[in-house]
Amino acid sequence: MDEETDPIDEENSIPKKEDYSKKNIDVKIKSLILIIIFLSSFFFYDYNNIDYGFDGCEKNNLNSLQYNDFIGKTNITFIAFGDSQIYKDHTVEQNDFQVIALNHFTELLSWEDAGFSELGEIEDIRGIIMAGDITQNGRDGRMFSFDEYGEFVERYGLCGNKQVDYPIYEGYGNHDYFEWSNIFYRIPADHPVADSVAIRNEYRPGIMNTAPNMEGHYSWEWDDFHFIQLNLAPTDIVPDLGVEGLRDPRNAMTFLENDLKENIEGTDKKVILISHYGPWEWREWDQNKIDKLCQVVENYSSNIVSYIHGHSHSTSVYDWCDLTVFNSGTPYHENYNDDYRGRFTLFRINEANNGTFDLYAADISWSTENYQEDDISSLDLQMKEWKGYPYHVTV
Repeated sequence: MDEETDPIDEENSIPKKEDYSKKNIDVKIKSLILIIIFLSSFFFYDYNNIDYGFDGCEKNNLNSLQYNDFIGKTNITFIAFGDSQIYKDHTVEQNDFQVIALNHFTELLSWEDAGFSELGEIEDIRGIIMAGDITQNGRDGRMFSFDEYGEFVERYGLCGNKQVDYPIYEGYGNHDYFEWSNIFYRIPADHPVADSVAIRNEYRPGIMNTAPNMEGHYSWEWDDFHFIQLNLAPTDIVPDLGVEGLRDPRNAMTFLENDLKENIEGTDKKVILISHYGPWEWREWDQNKIDKLCQVVENYSSNIVSYIHGHSHSTSVYDWCDLTVFNSGTPYHENYNDDYRGRFTLFRINEANNGTFDLYAADISWSTENYQEDDISSLDLQMKEWKGYPYHVTV
């Protein structure tokens, strides 16, 4: 037998159900708003709290960048490598060893170890050129992703203000664009590591020209040598890779041509180009683009004397388009070098009495096989003969 319901109770229950439904909807709306605010906070937090490593560096006046009025004989020593490519675990450790080697190699090695005894001790290092692939995946730590960029900044800083002792002139490479499925990068179409180069240019020591917006290209001079950092590759052509902004060279060829016209044309200054890709084909970096670069080089053949790149994780010297090309080594070396050693390249440029320049380059390598903490000698630092190094040319 069914239980009879009191009509009065039934009547009273209707508004209660309506009130409950209304409250339930209100709670859901408020919860949704809180979720949106919570998720949005990650964007605002990340954007406002990224450490770009310029604490302690002097800010440039980008409306009046440095004019180089150098008078005297060129005498430059600097370092180059590519592909710090920090991700996790062993890649972090490899960069720790690279920093140790960079900071202490002058204590154990001299130019005599490369066969250039006339150059004496290694001293007055101007800075480090880093030819792209700052990180492995272009991540800056947002929404619980590993902070690859933060690991780079912690070690390399900008103006000699972090673990490494020298200013760094880095560029972005193909691994510095975010191309994976994390919506906190993909929805805003962010490539924060590639963007970081332009942001840091405001504090980068001694630069004289910068590309607009987030393009990130820049140039600077040490004595009478003009260096042009072109990041990924010297081309303007944007590949269609299905992800907005992925491997966009950001008008690098336009910057190169304009910088040469404004700062080099009609002068005797020598130029060194830097990009991540070397002058050989790789995916969208095809022969047509490489040939276009060669045309520009030929137009300034009396000025452009060398090209430094990364990308291959190996070290070598070779010729292309009547230039000496330096593939500059990397801490990310496992399975790329037959001797399983991390590397960087040391350069010296001296001006001779007749107005020519002697360019020297040496491969510096290290091994962790017998490394003992706090014993620099156990890192087995060497200047060995390796794929064209040591090298000397008069330009």
